[in-house]
Amino acid sequence: MPETNYQSIKEYIRERVDSGFDPVYLIFGEEFLYQQVTRELLNAIIPDPARQKHNYEVVNHREEGQVSDVIERMNTYSFFSEKKIMELRDATVFVASHNQGNVLQKIKQQYENNNFEKAAKQFLNLLSRLQIDMADISDETISDKFNISDDQATDIDLIKTLCAYCTERHLPVPASGDDADRLKNAINHGFPEQNFLFITTDTVDKRKALYKIIKRIGTVIDCSIPKGNRKADVDVQQRFLQQHMRQFLKKHNKQIDSKAFELIFKMIGFDLRAFNANLEKLVDYAKDREYITADDVHAVLIRTRQDPIYELTGALSDRDTLKTLHYMSSLLASGFHYLQILTAMTNQIRKLLVIKGFLGSQYGSNWHPGIGYDQFRQMIIPLIVKYDEELIEKLAYHQNALKGKFESPECKKQKKPATDLMIAKNPNNPYPIFQQFLRSKKYSKKDLFTAFEALNHADVKLKTSGQPPASILEEVVFKICGNLDYQH
Repeated sequence: MPETNYQSIKEYIRERVDSGFDPVYLIFGEEFLYQQVTRELLNAIIPDPARQKHNYEVVNHREEGQVSDVIERMNTYSFFSEKKIMELRDATVFVASHNQGNVLQKIKQQYENNNFEKAAKQFLNLLSRLQIDMADISDETISDKFNISDDQATDIDLIKTLCAYCTERHLPVPASGDDADRLKNAINHGFPEQNFLFITTDTVDKRKALYKIIKRIGTVIDCSIPKGNRKADVDVQQRFLQQHMRQFLKKHNKQIDSKAFELIFKMIGFDLRAFNANLEKLVDYAKDREYITADDVHAVLIRTRQDPIYELTGALSDRDTLKTLHYMSSLLASGFHYLQILTAMTNQIRKLLVIKGFLGSQYGSNWHPGIGYDQFRQMIIPLIVKYDEELIEKLAYHQNALKGKFESPECKKQKKPATDLMIAKNPNNPYPIFQQFLRSKKYSKKDLFTAFEALNHADVKLKTSGQPPASILEEVVFKICGNLDYQH
């Protein structure tokens, strides 16, 4: 049976109207897209909206037992031999220990976009799928339980923060079960002829037996768009949004200039729901005018991209007490969790400390605060890349020694550990690195160690003292930005 993508769905439906549709569809990737594809398939299989109300049912995959319930309903014949569709929405049946990194990244995105409750819910579902209890997670077990390196600091901090959040609110881990195996057996056994199963999800594992059985018996539809910040990923995002925008505006007899599109993307980022909603606002605002301009975008759109967290870390790097307090207060007022803010500050101090390590190494002698950007790009970036490579080697050596693989042959075969301690994760984008180096002069090494101590005390207070989180965070900002060794 075929694999296809969201761009070919109309052609696929035209071909299947006469030959018939498959009993099961796996539709995965971008939520906005897979819901759109699901709707088109639904309308093709059951064109009558009145019949859809009775013969189409959505089950959100959140609790144990729901997959069994879906299977039971799928094996029930509908009245009058009518077509019936069940959708298992947001399915987590493809999560396993070897692909949980993708899920962690999606949880991190929710966390960074201030969707703290959704991040916590997804985290608890991940624990359920991996059969991990909250009591099993500790500083010593996180790396092994989640199959991540000890040096992947941001992932480890994220897990600790979410554990504290869930424990504080007494949020339980849902009961676990082998839903993937149940679903695979049911699909292999077959459903009544007029019954169709849609499985929608953002994460798949093509190595799983469930994926292979769906591909053999049904159809897989890929709705994925790269979510990264690399230039190649951003280019794909922009091309997709431009294509989507042209199709949308054509229905309304509108056009938009390139500057207006660039401004929308800058203000919103890659968020299909927000992008679509704001296009509708712009169409209404333009009324009878054919062209939508950058002035229209400025007049209508509200900035939805979550940039304040970067403003906070930038102000902290600059040791600007008032600005840091301002952004911290703004973030708390807009719903950011206090542990999220503490984690962001900790990660920023860690980055500055790694830069100090470079400056104190044999590679750092060519750096001085008056160096120009072009010179930095040509001379310093290659040295930073070499320093990062040495750092990764040392981390791998240390990690293997701790795990008892110091002398084992398999140590040599292992991949180098991924790490958040690298200075130049993307050497092709050196300007942000240059800015970090300029900011690093405002801290001494002792300042940064003192800052870490202050952040650690704040972490303990936030989790145990019962004091107002805002006052604890304000205290740590004053300690970091104010009374340290650095003299302006």
